Amino acid sequence: MNWIAKIFMALLGLAFLVALLFGVACYTVYATLRWLLTGRKPQVVLVWQQFSAMRQNFKQGGFRAGPSQGFEGPRGRHSAHDDQVVDVEVREVVEDAPRLPPRKPH
Repeated sequence: MNWIAKIFMALLGLAFLVALLFGVACYTVYATLRWLLTGRKPQVVLVWQQFSAMRQNFKQGGFRAGPSQGFEGPRGRHSAHDDQVVDVEVREVVEDAPRLPPRKPH
């Protein structure tokens, strides 16, 4: 391979790297603005927090200790010895609630 082709390939690789870094920077700005406006954390932050919690739990022996340690669910800390099971949650259905109009056939 001659030196012109090597320079061309190096510039092509550099351009790809710059485009990749620019894309990551744009996503970071977008995710941060969305986080500030909506209050929803970016998925990357949520995954990283779960990974950190799992790593900390593993260091404390949480995986070897068995299910009696309990687990952190969507509604808080639960133990494996809970006797209460909630199958259905009740909510009121209002008859006069606004409904969508019927769909028109195409």
